[in-house]
Amino acid sequence: MKDYEKIVKAATEGAEKYFPSQMEYLKKFSAIDCGTGNEEGNEKVVNLLKDLLISMGADVEIHHEKGLGRHITAKITPQNPNGKIILNGHIDTVFGEGFTAAHPFHIEGDWAYGLGIADCKSGVMISIFAVKAMQDAGLLPNKEIEFIFNCDEEIGTASGSKLYAKEAQNAEYAFVFEGAEKEDGKDGFVTARRGVILGTIDIEGKEAHAGCAYLEGRSAILEMAHKIIEFYNFNDYEKGIYYNVAPVSGGRPNGIVAGSAHCEFCVAGIPYNSDFAAVEANLKSLENSVTVEGCKVKVNYHTLFPAMEKGEQNTKAFNTLKKPAELLGMEINELYVPGATDGAYFSSLGIPTVDALSAEFKDIHTVNECVNMPSIKERTKFFATVLGCLE
Repeated sequence: MKDYEKIVKAATEGAEKYFPSQMEYLKKFSAIDCGTGNEEGNEKVVNLLKDLLISMGADVEIHHEKGLGRHITAKITPQNPNGKIILNGHIDTVFGEGFTAAHPFHIEGDWAYGLGIADCKSGVMISIFAVKAMQDAGLLPNKEIEFIFNCDEEIGTASGSKLYAKEAQNAEYAFVFEGAEKEDGKDGFVTARRGVILGTIDIEGKEAHAGCAYLEGRSAILEMAHKIIEFYNFNDYEKGIYYNVAPVSGGRPNGIVAGSAHCEFCVAGIPYNSDFAAVEANLKSLENSVTVEGCKVKVNYHTLFPAMEKGEQNTKAFNTLKKPAELLGMEINELYVPGATDGAYFSSLGIPTVDALSAEFKDIHTVNECVNMPSIKERTKFFATVLGCLE
């Protein structure tokens, strides 16, 4: 029988004790330029976290991906574990070199400002110190706890997803530490997200003088205009699957019939992985419907994030939060939201997954990104309680 009073006491005291350390780490973390692909900045972040994780007795491995940086896995394993859980966050941001110097960490009232502080640096700190709080109290679940901190989430996790497939096998649950969600004033935790496909359309035409040899030309831009209209006609407003093109380029000076054209596109809001096949069929069909005779159309695309599908699998993970919420007097909602995160990858591996376990935030991906400091403490206490309650 769990001693819930003891669990809540340890979680509360641990969150209070480690809050200053979390803020000190976030100050250091937010001073590092670590946009995706910034290997020098990524190495600084990895070294910062590696030492902290080793101090907790974790078995730490660094996984170098050339051109991107380093992913971190860190395992805390009891002698005879009864299962395994994954704690996930990402350590890359959307900001380039020099941005942190121009927009340094600072505090205004209850809000701490810093680039990437909400997405997803505070989540990383909450996950680590929630474990540390319960480790101090001897109340961690009898399970292997594996942290996986990914360095390419902001560009779709093409590399990190391979690591997930390898490391997350047989995990009972995946807990993902993206920013907190709210619904009707209640704390929300995400069990379903929509998927995204990105791609390009390239058209090869034939250049010709726009006056003397106009009819000999084959305008790639005219063909692109037809393609864009065709592309937008795929919009499925009933399902909320949206097709969007931007930017568009092509041709040379206006005295020449355009011999080439290029555009990028996004298909967002794909609710179920079964819907991806229909979207892909639409995209492939663009190559077979040439309007301007003599033009050639090439479509390339890739899945940025699969869907994190709504259903019993992820509700099972959400249910692990109910008792801790009850103990702490929280009202919680199970949420279905459009934004994509790495939770989709764990879910697509068949692992019950719940997301949005981090702190309250504002203005992510902007230079005004900030995180609510009291919510860092509250979410640390909450997840520490989750750990203590896990069977």
